[in-house]
Amino acid sequence: MPRKRVYSDEERRKRHCEASRKYREANLEKVSAYNKKWKAENWEYYSEYNREYLRRWRQRKKMGNTTTTT
Repeated sequence: MPRKRVYSDEERRKRHCEASRKYREANLEKVSAYNKKWKAENWEYYSEYNREYLRRWRQRKKMGNTTTTT
């Protein structure tokens, strides 16, 4: 029996991204419906996330920093 291939973190991420992209392309309506449903159910989290994102964006803009920092 052949041994299972062990992927590095980078290879695993690339494979996942590619599989994810293919799935989204093939099931666009299903994915869009799920995203809309999730957004409606989790609007508190979504609005808080947006508020924090915009706060960091404004802070970076004010500093004149073009590099993204987390």
